Amino acid sequence: MKRITHLIMLLTVLSLLLAACGGGGTAPAQSVAPTSTMPPAQNNQGDSGAPQAEGYQVVPVTGGGTIRGRITYSGPPVEPQVVTVDKDVEKCGQTQEVVKVRVDGSGGLADAVVRITNITAGKAMDALGSEFVLDQANCVYVPAVLIVPVGKEVKIKNSDAILHNVHTTPFDNPPLNVAQPATQPEIMSQAFTIPETIPVGCDVHKWMFANIVVVDTPYAVVSGADGSFTLTDVPAGEYAVEVWHSELGTQTANVTVEAGQEAKLDVDFTQ
Repeated sequence: MKRITHLIMLLTVLSLLLAACGGGGTAPAQSVAPTSTMPPAQNNQGDSGAPQAEGYQVVPVTGGGTIRGRITYSGPPVEPQVVTVDKDVEKCGQTQEVVKVRVDGSGGLADAVVRITNITAGKAMDALGSEFVLDQANCVYVPAVLIVPVGKEVKIKNSDAILHNVHTTPFDNPPLNVAQPATQPEIMSQAFTIPETIPVGCDVHKWMFANIVVVDTPYAVVSGADGSFTLTDVPAGEYAVEVWHSELGTQTANVTVEAGQEAKLDVDFTQ
């Protein structure tokens, strides 16, 4: 009888153990956040974070070369146009000389734009600068030619403290036609988004003129008073170089740049 009782107790314990361990099923899986193996996206920006021109890629330029030269004019003399001033004489003077072709004593041609037209990769656009200023001083636009990268605005100053009227005539960018009185020493243009050359005039003083040259690479420069120019950090390669002057037109040349070397380019306009 005791044996039967022990057997019943043993069967009861076994049934309780089976109930505690059975029927649970599989535990739910733990959720694991996926880990990306994609590399970070590259942006087309320079060191300053400024947006670069579409289609032009910023790359490190190691062992870059230089294009250096001089733009000259050897054609017949282009005499300045003398304009009689009929308003704001106290600031503008009695007459103004309008010089469309500015040449020094040795033939050096100022205000010519020299640029590489077939370059697709190189230094950052901010090599051209961070601020672009066109001033009105003594009733003349200074500088006469201003290079501006796409995506940038121009600060237009009125150092004369008289009424001017800034009037641009672009083909592709938004135009600007605004009075700038003495009470507005500075105004800002809209950002230029399309490369082109934009004439600038003044509706108050008809002789005033300038050109804003909007570019989509940093390989552009204006020749100095002696006609000299320098393009730096140019990757090695074969390039087409354009020289443009507002009165004398355009010339082109092919230049080979070798790593770390200087290529010479002199261009003469004869009209």
